Amino acid sequence: MLQPFVDDEQTRQEYLYLQRTLRDVSGLDLRAYKERQMMRRLRGFTSRKGLSSLRELAEAVRHDRELRQQLTDYLAINVTEFFRNPERFDDLAKNVLPKLLERWSSLRIWSAGCSIGSEPYSLAILLEELNAGGPEKHRVLGTDIDREALEEARQAVYTEDRLKEVSPERRRRFFTRLPDGRWQVNERVRRYVTFAQHNLLEDPYPQDQHLILCRNVIIYFTEKAKKEIFAKMAAGLAPGGYLLVGSTETIFYPERYGLKSAAPFLYVREE
Repeated sequence: MLQPFVDDEQTRQEYLYLQRTLRDVSGLDLRAYKERQMMRRLRGFTSRKGLSSLRELAEAVRHDRELRQQLTDYLAINVTEFFRNPERFDDLAKNVLPKLLERWSSLRIWSAGCSIGSEPYSLAILLEELNAGGPEKHRVLGTDIDREALEEARQAVYTEDRLKEVSPERRRRFFTRLPDGRWQVNERVRRYVTFAQHNLLEDPYPQDQHLILCRNVIIYFTEKAKKEIFAKMAAGLAPGGYLLVGSTETIFYPERYGLKSAAPFLYVREE
């Protein structure tokens, strides 16, 4: 059994070894995460997998791609349901997107940390419902650090539990029921969305975006890393563009990034 984590040199060295291993094999950089919370989550994951130490976990994820993906998904708080937190999407549909469409005829939207694609496809559905001009005019970019999650996103096939917030009308209009009981996003909705691998800590950020969503992605990042990410996202917005964060990721003093609060968890870049 895994013993409780303690602040001893052996545990510290094992944690550093795991950090290096994950950076090498997946690009996930644990240095930017709060160490105490990360250690607690790693302890739970290691115990459930029947491993005895962080070093054993590091060796396992180096050679086992499936386990590596499980760990990445476990450590990253990914949005994996369509229309998660429906009130946020209601606000986007009724207030934010109409304002953006009044100003710009073609929108650029970025879903950061999109995991298996539920969020960018949800945004595409909103654009379709607004009769905004179709996938020829608007682009939704979905990014994530996990290459395998992105491949699943491109397939656009989802189990029933991912669609619990999708109304029967939306299912009929935007999804196709497959013989195995899963659901596939219709081709027209898929045409809005492009997926790309992206590391929030290292890669250049898309620029001149009209709307950025980064929800439930950076909850475990250190304060320093959060500030850097928010600054880069604010800089990536077109003036008048919006940034939507998760319900536990309030931006304190948004003016330091050139933002102002527009609604709970929603910020607009000042002109």
